[in-house]
Amino acid sequence: MNRSWPIQLTDHVTVFGNEDFRHYLVGEYQDMLIECGVTASAARFAEQLSDAGRDAPDKLLVMHAHFDHVCGIPELKRRFPNAEVLASSAAARVLDNPKVIAGFFDQDRKVAGYPETGASGANAGCSERIAVDRIVNGGDRITLKGGEHLELIAAPGHSPCGLAAWFEKDRVLFVSDALGFQISDDMIFPVFFHAYQAYIETIERLAKYPAEVLAFPHERIWRGKDVKAVFERALSAARNVREEIVSAADEGRDLSGLKAVLFDRFYRGKLQIYTPENIRLCVDLLVRRSLQDR
Repeated sequence: MNRSWPIQLTDHVTVFGNEDFRHYLVGEYQDMLIECGVTASAARFAEQLSDAGRDAPDKLLVMHAHFDHVCGIPELKRRFPNAEVLASSAAARVLDNPKVIAGFFDQDRKVAGYPETGASGANAGCSERIAVDRIVNGGDRITLKGGEHLELIAAPGHSPCGLAAWFEKDRVLFVSDALGFQISDDMIFPVFFHAYQAYIETIERLAKYPAEVLAFPHERIWRGKDVKAVFERALSAARNVREEIVSAADEGRDLSGLKAVLFDRFYRGKLQIYTPENIRLCVDLLVRRSLQDR
C-alpha cells in the first residue's frame, strides 16, 4: 500500500513508520512516542520526523520487551539523547540482561533486511543492555505536556511485561501485541507466548474500553464498528488454536506434526517479516502454553 507518512490518525495522534512497524506520537505537543520498533524502523521514524519538521519526543514508551518493540531504542536515543525511556519493572529486568539483548539484536539484524521495513542507511544496532529511565506499570497515568492523560494497562499473556495504553482524549487504544499478529485483515496469529488464560483475560479486559480507534504496532489500524469485530476475531483465533492443540494431545497425536501444520498455516503474508526460526519457536510456545493451562 502506497501512503505518505506520517499520517494524522486523530487530532492528537500521528502515525510514523510503515505498515510493518508503526510508531505513534501522542498528545497536543506530540511528546510521547508509543512503540519503539526495530533499528531500521526507528531510523525511518527519525527521518520522517525530520522531513515533517516535527520536534523530537521526550518520552519513549516500551510496550513490552520483545526484540521488535525495543531494538529501536538505541537508535532513538542516538537521535534523541534527551528522550526518557519508560518501561514496566518486568520489562526493565529483561532489558538489563545482556544474553537476552544479544539474542534480540540477532533477530533485529535479520528483520532489518526486509525490504519494506528499513530506512536508507540504517544499520541494525547493538547494545549489551537497554537502559530504562523511569519505571511505569499498569494502572499508572502519565500526564503529557498538553495536560492529557495516558492510562497504562497491564496486558499479560503475550508477554509477562506487556502493557497497553488508553488515550481517552481521542478514544485511541494502543494494544501492542495483546490481540495477536494480523497476518491479513481476517487472519490473526494468536501469540499467547506467556500464558493462555492471561491472554484471553487481557483481550476481554481491553474490549471493555470505549475505543473508537484500535492502534496496532503492525499492519492494520481499526476504527468505529470494526473495533468490536477485531476483539472477537482475536478471541476466536486464540481459542481455536488452543482447542486444536489440546484435542491433538488428548488423542495422542504427534505434536511435532501439528507444529508443522501450524507453522505452514500461519507463516505467510506479513508474518514473513520474521525469520522462519523465530516463528517455529513461537509455535512451540503456543503448544507448550496450551497444554500448561488445560
